[in-house]
Amino acid sequence: GNQENKLNSHQIEYQHKFFDFWLFDLKGKLGKNKLSTENSNNRNYNINLKEISPKISYLLNKDNRLSVFYELKNKENQLADFESLNHQKIGVDYFYSKAKQQFSANFTSFFNNFEGDTNSPVAYQMLEGLQAGRNFTWNLFFNQKLNSFLNLNLSYLGRKSENSRTIHTGNVQLRAIF
Repeated sequence: GNQENKLNSHQIEYQHKFFDFWLFDLKGKLGKNKLSTENSNNRNYNINLKEISPKISYLLNKDNRLSVFYELKNKENQLADFESLNHQKIGVDYFYSKAKQQFSANFTSFFNNFEGDTNSPVAYQMLEGLQAGRNFTWNLFFNQKLNSFLNLNLSYLGRKSENSRTIHTGNVQLRAIF
């Protein structure tokens, strides 16, 4: 059957550097995400979104940056079971970059207060693949330029939710650029 998806988003971003080493970011967002299917009414949704995300970064020098961020997001489905989500995210990022190397690390905590059936397509969309309750993610990324045409990437991602075991994912990539 036919499936129609409409996404409408209005966003404003503000960034201000004060003194020589502090950077403040603020993002606000309003949106609507709508899915209509002919054959699966339990997949239909019309979600309203409100989001605000402040972030403050300490610029140690031109090669190092440490950031702390917060996100508050509210989502409400206007169809069927009228699911709702109050989502909070808080975390810390570190980024290092030199001529031939990059390193980044991130730790994030998610607090998802979800009302509705958590085992539905609508819940998966609203929770963005996370679980209701507390979730944690962390990652490490390293990139080394070996020579003028070879790059080595190493990455690690971990995630944990209240009702699941920890999941570890690693990736090694050698890229040739020609």
